Amino acid sequence: MTYQQAGRIAILKRVAGWVIFIPALLSTIISVLGFMFKHSEKQPGIDAVMLDFVHVMIDMVKFNTPFLSFFWQNSPVPEFNGGTNIGFWIIYFLIFVGIALQASGARMWRQSRHIKEGIEDQLILEQAKGNEGRSRAQLEEKINVPRHTILLQVFPLYILPIVIAIGGYFVLKLLGLL
Repeated sequence: MTYQQAGRIAILKRVAGWVIFIPALLSTIISVLGFMFKHSEKQPGIDAVMLDFVHVMIDMVKFNTPFLSFFWQNSPVPEFNGGTNIGFWIIYFLIFVGIALQASGARMWRQSRHIKEGIEDQLILEQAKGNEGRSRAQLEEKINVPRHTILLQVFPLYILPIVIAIGGYFVLKLLGLL
């Protein structure tokens, strides 16, 4: 693939990454808020005050975000106490697929810009050689840009989902929802 094609693919990857990331993030946040709302019922003790506060805050957020009504109505509410949450976990994982796509596209974009600048620098040197120098087309045909897969994005695709899930577990445990 030429560096021009790599630049175009990089832009598409970055846009696709954001298009996947933003709805998946909104859906996951709303799913967790739905879980917290569902499990913030009246309980005795000190947890009751905190859970009442959480219940009121989530209700207020839901009321003040009518533009997110699609997500409030269709996001799968997880059941962490023994239910199957396949839809929730797929949407949660899509957050990190979007991040990995965007990171892969950013890397390809940087490489294509670097290659373009390198060709322009080399072209100046070739023009200094006179008639013996190579043309832009000759320089460009020697360049082959490798494809970048999102599967090589180790941190955003493999490590970050686990770290955030563990952090979320501790937050829900602290709130007394698990």
